[in-house]
Amino acid sequence: MKPYVMAERLPGPKVVTDDDLFDYACANAKTDHHPVGTCKMGGDAMAVVDLDLKVRGLEGLRVCDSSVMPRVPSCNTNAPTIMIGEKGADIIRGLDPLPPAVFSWERNEKYRPAG
Repeated sequence: MKPYVMAERLPGPKVVTDDDLFDYACANAKTDHHPVGTCKMGGDAMAVVDLDLKVRGLEGLRVCDSSVMPRVPSCNTNAPTIMIGEKGADIIRGLDPLPPAVFSWERNEKYRPAG
C-alpha cells in the first residue's frame, strides 16, 4: 500500500502503543447504525429493565428507547423507538392502555374515500 499512501491520516503517527490505540478508540468509536437490544427487558436475572421500563436495582430511572427492543425490527428504528417512548410516557403518567381497535386494510366503512 505504500505507493498509494502519502501519510497516515487517522489515528495519526503519534498513536503507536496499545494504550494510545485504546485511548483513541475510546474517544472516537461510534456507530452510524441503529443499535437495539442493549437493555434486556424481563424478570430474569439478566434483565436490565422490568415490564414497566424501570431499571432494576435503581429508583427513579427508566429506559424508554430502542435499547429495550429484543431484536432489530425489519424497518427503520425511528417509529418503533417513538412508540416505546410514548408507551413509557403513558406508564409514567399512569394511563391505561388504549383498547384494541379492529381495522381491515382491505375495506373499512368508517373511512370511505371522498366523492
